[in-house]
Amino acid sequence: MMLPFDMVDSSLQGEMNHGPLEADMARLERTQGVVRRALSDRDEFRLVDAAPVTEDIAQARQSYRYLYECNGCEIDLGRAAGAELVLTGWVQKVSNLIININATLYDVQRGKAIAGASVDMRGNTDRTWRAAALYLVHHSLPANYHARQAARNEQR
Repeated sequence: MMLPFDMVDSSLQGEMNHGPLEADMARLERTQGVVRRALSDRDEFRLVDAAPVTEDIAQARQSYRYLYECNGCEIDLGRAAGAELVLTGWVQKVSNLIININATLYDVQRGKAIAGASVDMRGNTDRTWRAAALYLVHHSLPANYHARQAARNEQR
C-alpha cells in the first residue's frame, strides 16, 4: 500500500507563503501517480488499494504533521488495509534548485522499516520531479529493498 506523499517546503518561498505553492502540490500529486504506476509495473510489488482506510488516513493527517513520521501509524494503516508492505514518501524542497524525493518501505508484519531511498533533483520542473520519481522506483528503492532481503535470507 502506498500512503499519500507529504510535501516539506522549507524554502524561503514556502516560508513566506506559509506552506507549499499550489504548483508544487500539483507536482506532488502527479509525482505520486508516477510512483504508483511505476510500482505497479514492478514484479516484486503489488499495490493494495488504500480506499478502505481513507478515513483512517485522514485522521492520521489530523494527528500528525506528516505521514512519513507518524509514529507507527503507517503500520496500523497497512494492517487495516491488508497490506504486507507500506510505502511512505515525501518531497523536501529547500529551494527551487535543491529538492529531493524520499521513500521508506515498511514491513507490516515485522512492524519496521525495511528499505529507504532518497533521490536529489536539481530544478523545480515537472520533468525533474518525474525523472527523480522514476529513478527512486526503478533504482534506489529496489536496490535497498533487495539488499535488505538478501541480508535477511543470509541470517536464516
